[in-house]
Amino acid sequence: MQGRMLPHNGGPQPAQPHAQEDLQGLPRRAATSTAYVSVAGMTPESKTAVADMSDAASLRRQKLDALKARRVRPSPRAESEPQPDSSIASDLVTMVGYAEDVAEGNSVWLRSASPSPTKSPYYGGTTAAAGQAACSRAAGWSSSSMQAPEDLKLFWNALLATDFPVGSFLSLPSNVYLLGKKWWGSALLVRHCYRGTPGIGKSFFAVVLMAWLVREKNVSTIVYDTASIRYLFTFSNGTSVDVEMGRRKDFTEKLMNSATWWIIDMGTALERGANTVLLASPDKARYKEFLKLQGANPLYMPIWTNDEIEKCRSRLFPTLDAAMVEALKSKWGNIPRYVLERALNEWAQGSLDMAITVCRWKDIMRCIGEPDSAVHASHKLVHLDVVDDHYHKITMKMASPYVMRAMEEKGGKAHVQRLQDLVRMSMGDSAYASAAGSFFERYAHRRLQKGGSFKVRRLCSSRIKKPQATELKLQPSPEIHEFNNVTEVQHQGIGVYCIPRIHTFPAVDAIIQPDILLQMTATRKRRINLGGLIAAARQLIGPKQRLYFTVPNCIFAS
Repeated sequence: MQGRMLPHNGGPQPAQPHAQEDLQGLPRRAATSTAYVSVAGMTPESKTAVADMSDAASLRRQKLDALKARRVRPSPRAESEPQPDSSIASDLVTMVGYAEDVAEGNSVWLRSASPSPTKSPYYGGTTAAAGQAACSRAAGWSSSSMQAPEDLKLFWNALLATDFPVGSFLSLPSNVYLLGKKWWGSALLVRHCYRGTPGIGKSFFAVVLMAWLVREKNVSTIVYDTASIRYLFTFSNGTSVDVEMGRRKDFTEKLMNSATWWIIDMGTALERGANTVLLASPDKARYKEFLKLQGANPLYMPIWTNDEIEKCRSRLFPTLDAAMVEALKSKWGNIPRYVLERALNEWAQGSLDMAITVCRWKDIMRCIGEPDSAVHASHKLVHLDVVDDHYHKITMKMASPYVMRAMEEKGGKAHVQRLQDLVRMSMGDSAYASAAGSFFERYAHRRLQKGGSFKVRRLCSSRIKKPQATELKLQPSPEIHEFNNVTEVQHQGIGVYCIPRIHTFPAVDAIIQPDILLQMTATRKRRINLGGLIAAARQLIGPKQRLYFTVPNCIFAS
């Protein structure tokens, strides 16, 4: 391990603010030329298919009659339903929320219907929908729709009359529950994300998304799939709603209409004319076919912030001690399901250690490089996060220092070699950069605290001849001080190794009195937070403060 030296007064440049991308127009950009053709234009092959379905239905009826005669009851045909359990993001609205169930988190898949019909060999508009309805009847399927429970109607009436500004809570009246489900509660946090793009737990996101579509975009028809139930919401002037409930094959004709929005939670999406939002976890089997459809676009949810966790704790989980939640965050990361909702569930809390026991190092690497096909348990150890404000770009991060320490101990003497391999992998594939940086930082802290001689060189322009490397000698640190506020550092003795308690502290990763600032990185380029750097340097008592970039040997020269 070696270091690069940069004088504090050498003028590191402040990071340039990242230009925020306006994603509110994404549904228009992602518009697909979905196919339309009238029933009158059906090909002979299509007509034959309808006839064949009718013949098949006749054969099934004969078999059913035979079964009844023998007093044998046929087994119900079960649909195979994926069971996503994660968090998602969409770039449709400026608000998102959380009530009581958000998992490790993850994605939403969008597909927008074309506003103007074009030709297609598949289906189209209301005329083709009538054709499909006829096929369903010919096959022996009859609609099972019925009026939905009164609790669901009460929810919609209250929601349409309720304001929920970003950063606050959506609160429903007493005895009115989210989507009519008492166990979901009556309030959720409307999160800040970035303009046009929200992030929320999948089911709760659907609540806010549907309200936004009706109130802001004047959508009049929404089909909502959850578990094995399908709901049809028909709105009038954004103030009243008619709610029907059925099975997954009901209301098919509505899905052929490009003005309809189809929200799918825990299900499978097919190509239909409606604008479609599929909520899913990072399991490729649940969405790979959908992403093949024209106009499909994946978006991801960001990891929760400390402020969001605290807001939810104080409002929705007030009986949870703040210190306990902080301790759980140090193990799980900022995952509301485990640090809030299941904070007192012994089995859920034990599942993290079970995942550590089950997962091998190669499972971690696979989860980083191929998150869609990784072992399910590994998603407790590696979290998906978004890159800056681009919610279609992701990075994989280790869940917490607790998880990294456990994997290091599990690896034993082999861990250093694995770390070297990981750093080399990150140089060729940026997907591994975050994990490489996190593991290297922990290793660097341990080495620097032990003291020793470290090779250093002054950073300079590539056009200038590089100066000769020198040595920096560090004494073993007499103690380690973890600080919450950087001002604590000025009261520490010479040689005390000071590290921030939160790993997202800006500018520096460690400070040693009287004059050393340390920044660990496993990459060739590193953006500096100038304000944070100056604040840290002011705590040092020496006359000349220096910032050292601590890097792996393999990138020291470059």
